[in-house]
Amino acid sequence: MLTINGTLYARGNQSHRIIMYSYEEPLFKYYPRIDFTPSSTPWDEIKQLGCIIEYAEIRFYYHSSVMIRGNFAKISNCIIISHGSTALSTKGIVSNNKIVGYYMGIIAGGNCTVSHNIVLDAEHGIHLGKSSPRYPSDADSPIVVGNLLLDNYYGITLGGSWGRPYIANNTLARNVYGFLCPSWYSGGNFTIVYNNIYDRFKVEKEDPRITINVTHNWWGTTNTSLIDQKIYDQNDNRRLCLINYKPILTSPAMAPPVLSNIQISAVTQEPEPEKVEPHQEVIVRANVTDQIFGVGTVMLGYSTDGGLTWNRLTMYYNETLGLYEAVIPGQEENVFVKYYIYASDKINEYYVNEDNNGQYFTYTVVPEFPSITILLLLMLVTLIAIIPLKKRKTRLTIS
Repeated sequence: MLTINGTLYARGNQSHRIIMYSYEEPLFKYYPRIDFTPSSTPWDEIKQLGCIIEYAEIRFYYHSSVMIRGNFAKISNCIIISHGSTALSTKGIVSNNKIVGYYMGIIAGGNCTVSHNIVLDAEHGIHLGKSSPRYPSDADSPIVVGNLLLDNYYGITLGGSWGRPYIANNTLARNVYGFLCPSWYSGGNFTIVYNNIYDRFKVEKEDPRITINVTHNWWGTTNTSLIDQKIYDQNDNRRLCLINYKPILTSPAMAPPVLSNIQISAVTQEPEPEKVEPHQEVIVRANVTDQIFGVGTVMLGYSTDGGLTWNRLTMYYNETLGLYEAVIPGQEENVFVKYYIYASDKINEYYVNEDNNGQYFTYTVVPEFPSITILLLLMLVTLIAIIPLKKRKTRLTIS
């Protein structure tokens, strides 16, 4: 592992990121890979001095503990991908990162600031305070603002904290549960306001004396009956804590919009499927977007033998049309062609296939009109043109 007892000053930029990769299985699996110890230099935002990792891509494998134990360092504008356990545990500043979690995305302790991050695919997106009853907790008062929690099992977990955590202006969407109040919840003085909560709220803490205030948040609706259905608390099990969510916001809060991962849409081909002639090239176009990491590789796979073998083409971005396109070579007449499109994001973490709901996109090369047929058609048109039209007689009557 990399142990920091002094100062680590690692600053890349948006076009030239620092790369921190680990490919081999470690000898010691239960230690952090990057460890900012209590002897490391805290980051000073005013002086711009201290421990910092900025604009880095960090990806560790075969790990079963914490990838980065941040202490009071600043971790900013990084892409952090955890393939084993917790991505980041910190008491410092964590801002503007894109984090793909595994067990926990971010453990927020002390008086850290966690702001404007995107956290995806973790069991716990952001975990406040201690992570289980086994571990002690300080009087933590983390600030968690402006984050986007997507596709996690639990978006934000209210762990053990006896301080005054502040949770505001976050968006929680597509998670199984937006918030979790676990069994080891401390009953701390949490402030949870002005969040967009599109997911469910689950309470596991058994203490009917505790009421958790979650007022002034947007729940995706103003229908309180629907909001009640989202919340599992004392109203469902009298042993649990009670969630007080009224008054509610009547419109979304100022928080990050819900972004989409890699998507493929609007697949078209030229010429149209029923008009492809022998040896005619076919241009396939598609709209491919990724609002989080950006589009990486786009490929087209096509088969001319019913799917026994596949040929693959790279689809290139057409700046004029704003679409990705590839050209399928011309084929003999009566050949049946099936194809699909495959894309990944820039970190190759998310993939998507567009195969027309498993039916693939298809066309059959149609035979050209025989020359005799064309000749007969021309003769027919000529014959019609020279047939004299019968003139209509007009009778004039004078009275």
